[in-house]
Amino acid sequence: MELLEKSQPQILSDLAGLETLVKDANTWKQKGFPQALLFAGPAGTGKTSASHVIAKYMLGENYDAINFIESNASDDRGIDFVRSELKTAMRSKGLGVSRKVILLDEADGLTSAAQDAMRQLIEKYSKNALIIMTCNEIEKIRPAIRSRCKIYRFKPVSPEDGAKRLYTLLPPMHQRDVVSYSLHKLVELMNGDLRACIMFLDSIDIDDLVDRVEMLEALTVDNSAQLASDGDWEKLRRNLHGLLNTGQSLHQVLYGFYKNIYSHFDDDDSLDNIWDIMAAYGDVMIHKHTWAGDDYSYLDYMVAKMKKEIKKGSE
Repeated sequence: MELLEKSQPQILSDLAGLETLVKDANTWKQKGFPQALLFAGPAGTGKTSASHVIAKYMLGENYDAINFIESNASDDRGIDFVRSELKTAMRSKGLGVSRKVILLDEADGLTSAAQDAMRQLIEKYSKNALIIMTCNEIEKIRPAIRSRCKIYRFKPVSPEDGAKRLYTLLPPMHQRDVVSYSLHKLVELMNGDLRACIMFLDSIDIDDLVDRVEMLEALTVDNSAQLASDGDWEKLRRNLHGLLNTGQSLHQVLYGFYKNIYSHFDDDDSLDNIWDIMAAYGDVMIHKHTWAGDDYSYLDYMVAKMKKEIKKGSE
């Protein structure tokens, strides 16, 4: 994870592409920090890293495990978590600071009841703690919470900007034109998820970068709906697993699959069973936040669900 660690921003000026957040944050020590922050955007766009930078900026030398608490809502989404662990953390004051910082990653995974309880905690205890929430899908955050947060939207980097940032992380011996082109293609294939790109680079020998990116390009979700329609389930399963193996997140793979399915609705030669495929996809997505298995088993479940739905539709 050498490149991943090297790429982590440390101070406000390191937050590339987040000019509005940086400009606002530079005024908060004088004007006061917001009641709560909400960072929204796709996976791998730097939401968690930016949260750590804001916490370091706010807490200074008191940035430690007492004054900065990090939790992931996807690990425990229920109201009991909010009313017990989160409430306890927000009620207690920090050590040597006026407000501690609490980071709640993937807040869109909280249940409706948990979000209602969260709203009450923000109203009651924000004087003790600045809570920073991150989410992939902002529409899943209830309006009552959004209205109490300063919201910043994070976007995937463009292939051009992403390639430039990745290029600077590589040792000088690897900084060649052919490498630059492969990095551009890598960012494009990863849909602008810079974290996934860096994890991919960390997992390979950089000397093999060109070949490995070409292999990645051969693994695509662009034909996923066609494979499902044709009933080529094993190839579809191998492709989806292969994408996870390259460093793409489950969210990226699923979103790419969704875009491929949706593209067929505007196609004059649309697949006959595209509605069955979309119905199965929708049914599977309902269970994304409650799935107890790993990402590979979740994709297997999706393939099995599509197989069953298409078989039922043909009877």
